[in-house]
Amino acid sequence: MKKAKKTKRVKKTRKKQLMIMLGSTVLMLVAVYLGFAVYFGNHFLYGTTVNGIDASGKTIGKVEDLIVDEIKGYQLRIEPREGNEEIIQGKEIDLKPIFDGSLERELMKQNEFAWPMALFQKSKIEVDTIIDFNQKSLKKSVYDLKLMDKSKMREALDAVVSNYSEVDGYKIIPEEEGTVVEEDHFFDVLEKAILNLQDSISMSKEECYVKPKITQESEELIKLVETMNKYANASITYEFGENREVLNGKTISQWISVGNNLELNLSQEEVQNYVASLAETYNTVGKSKSLVSSYGATVTVSGGDYGWKIDQEGEVAALIENIKNGENISKEPIYAKTANSRGANDYGDTYVEVNLTAQHLYYYKNGSLILDTDFVSGNDAKGWSTPVGAYGLYYKQLDKTLRGEDYATPVSFWMPFNGGVGFHDATWRRDFGGNYYKKNGSHGCVNMPYDAAKKLYDNIEAGCAVLVYNLQGTESAKAKEQEEAERAQEEAERQAQESAAVVIQMIDSLGEITLASKDMVVNTRNQYNALSDRAKEYVTNYNVLEVAEATIGQLETEAFADQQAQAEAQPVIDAINQQLADREITLDMKETVEQVRAQYNQLSEAARSKVFNYNILIEAENIIQELENQANETNEPEEDNG
Repeated sequence: MKKAKKTKRVKKTRKKQLMIMLGSTVLMLVAVYLGFAVYFGNHFLYGTTVNGIDASGKTIGKVEDLIVDEIKGYQLRIEPREGNEEIIQGKEIDLKPIFDGSLERELMKQNEFAWPMALFQKSKIEVDTIIDFNQKSLKKSVYDLKLMDKSKMREALDAVVSNYSEVDGYKIIPEEEGTVVEEDHFFDVLEKAILNLQDSISMSKEECYVKPKITQESEELIKLVETMNKYANASITYEFGENREVLNGKTISQWISVGNNLELNLSQEEVQNYVASLAETYNTVGKSKSLVSSYGATVTVSGGDYGWKIDQEGEVAALIENIKNGENISKEPIYAKTANSRGANDYGDTYVEVNLTAQHLYYYKNGSLILDTDFVSGNDAKGWSTPVGAYGLYYKQLDKTLRGEDYATPVSFWMPFNGGVGFHDATWRRDFGGNYYKKNGSHGCVNMPYDAAKKLYDNIEAGCAVLVYNLQGTESAKAKEQEEAERAQEEAERQAQESAAVVIQMIDSLGEITLASKDMVVNTRNQYNALSDRAKEYVTNYNVLEVAEATIGQLETEAFADQQAQAEAQPVIDAINQQLADREITLDMKETVEQVRAQYNQLSEAARSKVFNYNILIEAENIIQELENQANETNEPEEDNG
């Protein structure tokens, strides 16, 4: 029992001792903590730098001494990207300390009781006002540096797309750093370094150079190269019968360009030029075609719209889409017009051969002659000639009414091949072939006998080639007979024209028509009457003869009327001359004047115009009137004034 009590007392003693030791330790730590807190009341905390100077545990005065020491021999080494490092001395820029209480204020800001925290974290204090320098001097020193020589600076180069390689396609050429100084930023870095009394700066690390705008990491550039390779990887093989045209990156790459803002351009103009070159090579529309005619001679058929023709606008759009999709395909181009064959002759062995000279056509189907017939083509004399050339049949139609400015003609079989020109039956014609077309042809169509038009209609299909040509020496016998008859007719016409020309000349020579022209007019009439009816039709100025004859009749009528008027007027003329002319007019002659006036008034208008001395009568009447007025004034009673 005693032993247990003793053990219990020992334990209590040890516990008490332990508590005393622990309390003593805490008191000691608190004392240390407060002691350091008091210490850091006028010293900077551990890990503190002021403008790059180690101020750990130092007083303001000590820090100021360190700053003064640093300034005395201060120099800043500048490490350029290329070339040797250069130095700016502190004395060059009038570097000096300024102690205006800023350090005291910074010291007051720190929490001295938080000094344990300073053991684990650093504190950087930057004060702009403790160091000063001359800005102008700094700028002068900087611009005197070799690294600021603009003639030696090298521009930064953007990352760009490489030229196309058939092996590698397009790649990104990395950017290149340059040596053009970003001056504003460079001065900011210098000022900061000086204020922190740094001993050196690396211009590359401080990014004091103008940077490339586009780098190889640019997502836009990466996407651009991917798209360009997609375009260039396209392969389009055009098929033209047995011929092939392959379009691949070697050519496509020449059509691709990159704009200033990395926009990708696929030149539509170049695509158009390429499609145009295909058209130039493989189009046959409008190109002359060789035909071994049914007459044995080989003829060249020029003009027309039959053949292969690429739809260039449509194919350009399709090709651009093929390239942008990076397609690898074989294709035919989009056609505006197609033909029967890609061989030597694009019309193949099915075609209509139309010989305008012979006025005869042949229709071959798969090499076999199906039809040959005479026809009548467009009227040469009226400028409606059927045009030569190679054409394709548009379509065929039954019971069509053909319409023009002055006609509406129903036909049973209508097969157009050139605008409004086509094959059709012409039941109103009694004969075909010959040379009717020269003066009595159609409006341009190929007029055919009914049965021939029906047979052609039954066997031909849309798209069939129609080859229209002239071949001298193939005129038909009928045409020659017609030409002989026409020559005889022309000779008769010539003689009629010559006879008419004589009369035309006589009429033109009549000149101004007077009564003296009567014999000439009568003679000209006799000559005209002697002409044949056909010759009379050529007298283009016959109306002049008719006017001349009418003028003679009118002149004769006027002459007779003039004689009558003169005879009627003569007594009045004589009365005026005998009774009034050259005599003094008095009131006693009033009755005589009135008698002459009455005699004049009874004349006709025509006769009055012949009284050439009518003015004497007027003058006599005026004198009589004046004398009467004077006599009346004399006989008036005087006024009573009184």
